[in-house]
Amino acid sequence: METLDKEQQLERLYATTPVYEWELIINPDHGRTKVTYGLFLVLVLIGGATLFFSPDSSGVMVAVSLIFVGSFMCPWYRYLINADKRHYYVINQYGMYSTSEQIIPEIAYTIVRRSAWVGCAICVFAAIFIGPIAFVGAGGAALMSFTMTNFRSVPHKSQCLFDGYAKLRNYRENEYSLYTEYYHYGFDLMIPESKLMSIIGVIKQYNDTFEEEFVDLYKDSKFQAFPVILEIVR
Repeated sequence: METLDKEQQLERLYATTPVYEWELIINPDHGRTKVTYGLFLVLVLIGGATLFFSPDSSGVMVAVSLIFVGSFMCPWYRYLINADKRHYYVINQYGMYSTSEQIIPEIAYTIVRRSAWVGCAICVFAAIFIGPIAFVGAGGAALMSFTMTNFRSVPHKSQCLFDGYAKLRNYRENEYSLYTEYYHYGFDLMIPESKLMSIIGVIKQYNDTFEEEFVDLYKDSKFQAFPVILEIVR
């Protein structure tokens, strides 16, 4: 029998018809809205304090720059970086693979890219007319604006090949990682309780040895950004 290399095995994995598949919409961070408001408040307070202790043109520029950064960065953090995510998982006889992508309308990417170019122009003019002191606030805004000029959605793909041994570790509710003999980093999974037994049954079907393990990594953590399943699509 011909032995396939890693690349050929992955090609076979993706080309094979799914035996079991499921799709979820996830809130990646249950505390994302509170963090957004907190971050904006901190930037406004810093800007206000700067203006209070330095009520000249430089202080005004720094305060305005910080508020601009907060007004741009906080919605970006909440609605783009921490947008809801769609996860799609597939199992077949050769392994598993998944695709995850943020659920963001294309119009939002267009607005961000155009706003970023406007932000770049504002920061450049601020540096020209105010001088080097403008970079205290405008420098960070300019760096972020230039970064966002090519902002677009990039689906993330991952895969795990079966090799006869599989261990499914449960870290907390709905969060799992699958380990195999040669895959020690763990293939991350979001598994709703209603589908758990069916998924375990399929994994067992294609592996000679199967183990389950519960590891409560977050039992002593006071601040947990745990994901929440919003919808089971299929």
